[in-house]
Amino acid sequence: MTTTTDPFGGFAPPPPPPSTGQQPPSRVLRRSHDDRVAAGVAGGLGEYFSVDPVLFRVLFATAAFFGGAGVLAYLLAWAAIPEQGTVHAPIDRFIHELRRRRVPVWLVAGGAGLLLWAIAFSWWAPGPFFPVIVVVIILVAIFGRRGRRGHLGPLPPAPAPSAVSLEKDAGAAGPSTESPVWMGETRQWITEAREASRLRRRRALPVRLATLGVLVVTLAILGAVDAASGIAIPVYLWVTLGIVVGALLVGMALRRTPWSIATLIVPSVIGLVAFGGTSSQLHDGFGQRDWTPTSAAAIDSTYRLAFGQGVLDLRNVGTLQTARTVNVRIAAGQVRIVVPPTMNVTVEGNVHLGNITVDGNDYNGSSGWRSRGFSVDRTILPPSTATGVPLTIDVHVADGNISVEHRN
Repeated sequence: MTTTTDPFGGFAPPPPPPSTGQQPPSRVLRRSHDDRVAAGVAGGLGEYFSVDPVLFRVLFATAAFFGGAGVLAYLLAWAAIPEQGTVHAPIDRFIHELRRRRVPVWLVAGGAGLLLWAIAFSWWAPGPFFPVIVVVIILVAIFGRRGRRGHLGPLPPAPAPSAVSLEKDAGAAGPSTESPVWMGETRQWITEAREASRLRRRRALPVRLATLGVLVVTLAILGAVDAASGIAIPVYLWVTLGIVVGALLVGMALRRTPWSIATLIVPSVIGLVAFGGTSSQLHDGFGQRDWTPTSAAAIDSTYRLAFGQGVLDLRNVGTLQTARTVNVRIAAGQVRIVVPPTMNVTVEGNVHLGNITVDGNDYNGSSGWRSRGFSVDRTILPPSTATGVPLTIDVHVADGNISVEHRN
């Protein structure tokens, strides 16, 4: 053994052997070619995790009885894991076509999310597929991280899988130490999609700015007119929807579509669904309104409020001389009608979305005490103790509650 003399009189250990620059090969996940019952997924997982493949076969078979979750998990694993001796997984061609055709990533992700929700969920309640989906997501994340280990920089773009290369790789011999092609292909697809999105946003910037400018100016003009004389709330929504749709059509014609402003369509449509049938105006005001006429002559023909609670108290009106009809209009909130039990008052209640209550209970006329949901339209007759000249109160609430209270 060769040693060297230490300057201080001792002996130094021999220098370490020179590094060859090679690292031990890392394990890669592949579907087994020899230990297989169907597609070799369980065999490949067993070899990767150094456990008996029978364990995975039992897990897949057991999970298959829970709504077919095991079958779905097996198919996903088969699509994402290459076969032993190859680098291409069955999903590679699909990912490559999405990238080649420049399909937006968000569109595929949204479609996959809707499909996932339809299969695995029932009205936001996890179904039997949920545990399997979580496991698959965790495994993909683990394999992705392991596939990136050992790289000092970002992975180079993965070669585009062609029919010839797929067939050639299928017959290749010897284990492969590369990550599945779809991982690199997906990363490259996302990178290209981001760059294309930035380019589209730059091209559509003039149309987007012009649209936002027109929208702001138009809404400001409508607000000024509304403050002076009043404009129905749906007018704002229809104008916003028309400007946005018109801008998208112009952008398509110029090949500079400002897709980012398309998000304004969603609140416009929701607003039209909620308030499309109301005649209320922002000019009508907000908050709490108490209407308490003290005589029949003091009763107005119309009471209006945009958002809030309006209370029409008729207990101090006295005796009516002639039959009358009173209109009450609110966009969203509550209308309370308080009348004495002896007053001959009929309430025609219409609620687009909400409920109608009488003396604290949901009202459904002769069919029972329940009235709530969409397009609730009820006629509330006066109690048997009512006498005198009839008074009709026509109440329209777009979203909210109509409450009728008979008390002295």
